[in-house]
Amino acid sequence: MTVRSTFLLLLLAAPLLVGAQRTIEQDGKGVRILNADLWEFNEAVAPGAQILKGHVRFQHANALMRCDSAYLYDDQHVEAFGNVNIAQGDTLTVDCDQLHYSSKDRLARTIGNVRLRNADMVLTTPELDYDMRGKRAVYRNGGTIVSAKENNTLTSSAGTYHSDGRIFVFSRDVRLQHPDHTITSDTMHYATSSGVASFFGPTTIVQDSTVIHTLRGTYDTRNEQARFTRRSSVLSRGRMLEGDSLHYDKRSGQGLAWGHVAVTDTAGDLVARGDEGLYNERTDRSMITGHAELVMLMGSDSLHLHGDTLFTMPDSIGKRIQAHRGVRFHKSDMQGVCDTLVYSEADGLIRMYHDPALWSGRNQITGDHIRIAMRDGKAHRLFVDGNAFLLSQVDSTRFDQVTGSRMTGYFEDEELERILAEGNARTVYFAREEKDGVEEVVGVNRADCSRISVALKEGEVSTVTFMERPDAILYPIEKAPAEELRMKGSEWRGSERPLDRASIFTD
Repeated sequence: MTVRSTFLLLLLAAPLLVGAQRTIEQDGKGVRILNADLWEFNEAVAPGAQILKGHVRFQHANALMRCDSAYLYDDQHVEAFGNVNIAQGDTLTVDCDQLHYSSKDRLARTIGNVRLRNADMVLTTPELDYDMRGKRAVYRNGGTIVSAKENNTLTSSAGTYHSDGRIFVFSRDVRLQHPDHTITSDTMHYATSSGVASFFGPTTIVQDSTVIHTLRGTYDTRNEQARFTRRSSVLSRGRMLEGDSLHYDKRSGQGLAWGHVAVTDTAGDLVARGDEGLYNERTDRSMITGHAELVMLMGSDSLHLHGDTLFTMPDSIGKRIQAHRGVRFHKSDMQGVCDTLVYSEADGLIRMYHDPALWSGRNQITGDHIRIAMRDGKAHRLFVDGNAFLLSQVDSTRFDQVTGSRMTGYFEDEELERILAEGNARTVYFAREEKDGVEEVVGVNRADCSRISVALKEGEVSTVTFMERPDAILYPIEKAPAEELRMKGSEWRGSERPLDRASIFTD
C-alpha cells in the first residue's frame, strides 16, 4: 500500500473514528483512546479492529492502560501487547506482556511475566485474571507474593486477591516465609492490612524451635498470636500441647487448650491428658484439669495417675510433676491413693502425702508419708515414714499385720519382694497349714520386735523374720484373744483401691 493510498484510507475512516469517540464520550461506557503514535486498520491482520501502535494509552472507567500496541475491536474488546500496564486508581497496578480486556464485563486477562503491585506487596505469576468491577485478581498457575513491609514471601499454586479488602485467598501448596516464622498450608486467607492469616486445612507453623500444627484457625503474624478451633498442637522445647481448641501467644510463650487436651513430653515417657490445659514454654510449666490423667512409662508397664489438677515444671535436673486433690493411680502390680503426689526426676522419688495408701498384690501399705524410689524407670525402693503399717489379706476377715515407725520395701523385677519394719515394730501373723490339699489357719503369732523383715511371694506374705530378740507368743487360732487379732490402725481400705485404669476417675 502506498503512502498516498494509506492517507486516503485514513481520510475515509476519520469520520467513523470521530463518530465512535463521540459515542464513547456520550455514554461513558466504552474504551477511550488517549494516545497512539500510529492508528490504522488492516483487515488481514485484525479484522474489525482498530490497530494502535507506539505509546498507546486508553482508559475505561477508572482504569488507565498503557502498552506498545493494541487491537480495539468494535465490541470494545481490547488486545494489548508489549509492556502492558494497568493502573486502577492510585492503589493498584498490573504489568504484563499481553492483555485481553472486555469492557462489557470489565474483565482483564493478563499473560506473561505478570506483576500486580499495591502499597503492601508485589505479586508475580505467569497469568492473572483481573475483575476490575469486583476488584478481584485470580491466578491458577502458581504465584509469588513479596511484601517489603511485612518482610515475607508467599507462594501458592492458586490464589485470589480482593483488592478492596486487601485479602488473599490461597490454595494448594501455600507457603509463607518470614525470617521469624514459616507457614505451610492447604488453604489460607491472608489480610495484608492486618497480617492475619486464616487456615482451612492442614497447616504447619514453624517459629524458631516451636512447631504448630492445626486444621483450622487464625494466626496474627505481626503479634504472633494464634487462635485455632480444630485439633491443633504446639511443640516447643520437647513438650507438646494438643487440644480441640487452642490459643497460643509466642511473645508470652503461653498456650491454652480445651477439649481432649494432651501435654506430651517427647524427650521422655510422660503424657498428661485432660479437658483443659495450659503450657508456658518460657517457664516450661504446664497444668491439666478436668478428668486429668498422667501416663508414665515404668519399665515394661505404664502408671496411670489421676488428680483434680496436674502440674509439670522444671526441676534442678529434669522435671517435677505434682498431682493435687483426689489422687489415684493404677499400675498392673501397684495401686495407690493420696491427696497430693509429687514426682521429681532430680532424685527419682515419687512422694505421697496426706493419708496415702499403697497396694501391691494382697498387701496394703499406709503411713504418714510414702516415697517410692525409681531407678531406670522402675520402682526400686519403698520408704514409709510415720505410722507405717502393712496389711496382707489372708481371707475375708483375717489380715497379717506389720507396723513400725518406718518401713523400707525392696523391689525385684518390678515386684515388691521384701519389707523391713523398724522402730517399735509389731506383728500379727497367721500360721497356716495345708490339710488334704486345703490351707487352713491354725494359729496366730503376736510379736513385738525392734526390726522385723517380711518376705513377699506372688503378692502374699511368705515369711516373717525377727531381726532381734522378739517378745512373741503363738496362740492356737481357737484360743487367740480377739484384741490380739487386730492391731490399732489396721484399717483395710480396699474400697479405695483403683482396680483398673478407668477406676482412677472414681472417688
